[in-house]
Amino acid sequence: MNDLPSPEVYEKEFKYMPWGELINDLLQLIERDVKPQSELLDLMCGPGYLLSKISTMRPDLKLTGVDIDKRYTHYTRNKYSSIECITADVLKWQTNRKFDTIVCTGGIHHIPYPQQHAIVQKIFTLLNDDGFCIVADPYVSDYSNEEERKLAAAELGYEYLAAVIRKNAPNEIITAAVDILENDLFMTEYKTSVKKNTLLFKKYFSSVEIHKTWPKKESEYGDYYFILKKSTHIRK
Repeated sequence: MNDLPSPEVYEKEFKYMPWGELINDLLQLIERDVKPQSELLDLMCGPGYLLSKISTMRPDLKLTGVDIDKRYTHYTRNKYSSIECITADVLKWQTNRKFDTIVCTGGIHHIPYPQQHAIVQKIFTLLNDDGFCIVADPYVSDYSNEEERKLAAAELGYEYLAAVIRKNAPNEIITAAVDILENDLFMTEYKTSVKKNTLLFKKYFSSVEIHKTWPKKESEYGDYYFILKKSTHIRK
């Protein structure tokens, strides 16, 4: 497995990778729809880029981030002192708090397939009944066997690589895009399809909205975010 990039490179990715467009859309959504003075949790928050933008845009919100990578949480605490940042495995992290808004962007695909159900259940448990959650990820085209999964990973990886090259990204960003392709192909990251995640989310949430930000052309693969609202009962 190729290691995740340094915090500094990670933040540069938002400028060159299509993912930056999705983050900009989410910031507009959060600015408009998150209740005043409420609590927002970012699960697998990385180096705190999204939380830092939210803190500037909505200083009224109480912000908490959780990430397992000490490099990222240390970076967040040092650079963005107003953000509470916790170093923990999100699946093992325990709290009695409930949150009005939960975001999980580019996180679920780092969790092995058998455990992705558990992180969605965790989000459901941590979310207030009248709150909402945003889950965003890059998705591959749907697949039914290992060969199709690898081909879908190669398809997404190529398009990501081509996108950063077209933006004249520096070599460190191109290298990060190559690492994404390799990690997906050899399943050290665990991207899935929109179809499969939609079925999973509908087991827990009564409202599941799907939004695509990239590519603009018709495709199953690409960057998507889901807006999820709670149901009072889990559907089996």
